Amino acid sequence: MRWIVVALIWGLSGWVPSHAQGTLLERRESLYNNIYVYERGDYVVMQFGKNQRFWTESVYDRRDRKILPVVYTQYLTLALVYANKLDSVLEIGLGGGRTVAYLNLHVPTLSITSVELDPDVIDLAKIYFDVVPSESLQLVERDGRIHLLRDVRQHDVILVDAYRGPFVPFHMLTREFYQTAQRRLTEGGVLAQNIEPTTMLFDAAIATMATVFDHVELYPAQGNVVAIAYDGPRRAASTLNARAESLQREHDFRYRLPDLLQDRRFLTGTIDAEPLTDDFAPVEMLKSIQRHNLGIDGISTPAGSEK
Repeated sequence: MRWIVVALIWGLSGWVPSHAQGTLLERRESLYNNIYVYERGDYVVMQFGKNQRFWTESVYDRRDRKILPVVYTQYLTLALVYANKLDSVLEIGLGGGRTVAYLNLHVPTLSITSVELDPDVIDLAKIYFDVVPSESLQLVERDGRIHLLRDVRQHDVILVDAYRGPFVPFHMLTREFYQTAQRRLTEGGVLAQNIEPTTMLFDAAIATMATVFDHVELYPAQGNVVAIAYDGPRRAASTLNARAESLQREHDFRYRLPDLLQDRRFLTGTIDAEPLTDDFAPVEMLKSIQRHNLGIDGISTPAGSEK
């Protein structure tokens, strides 16, 4: 999760030096990131760092596995309310894995797959963030865009929470990305994505989603925005409220779905931004993904190791 979490929990803002984060539990220089795991009181925090800047990727409260300290992750769970059925969820971007762990705890019958580019992130999520793979929670080491291209299975919900520092990787914001995700949704399925609204690509990302999906709805989440996109008729408020109440009674979510639903917002007017496109051939797109996935310090993926 993002730097905004540090401001939320510890009253800080922007980037912070490493010595301000508490006790360093582990540091790794992976192929893709400089990863730091800190302990501060009951919290365990995963951060990515570059040039003395640090971005929070995940926060785990060890007092209770069902606590989601990062507010936008609570709103991501609203995607379940919009979906016509709930058999399969795909998440792109594991981080510390708190969102999928939360869903797995509340809905153990739900088949969840989380796709994460960095094997070290997966490993650290298991060690420090109480992420336990099981028959109902699968972890896949692969770039999320490539996974959508190669795995043709469909899902009722796709959650996108992939970040490189403060930015969503560009290849997960384009029209072609959303069109591929759209094909991987079941009928009545829904895509939910966390997008940091202060980034220069926010308006363009929302405009791009709106060119692919019939509807894009927004949920402000204390500094972040969760966008929910779907096709077909607009979900009526009465229908969503009834669905939220039903799911809440059945699964007893810690963060009540009917309450979160009250922050629903709609796109109004015209977005003054051009939709984002890949603008290159498929082979060039794969090469571009590899370039985007270069390590923080320019460490490239070894030949033949493409996921």
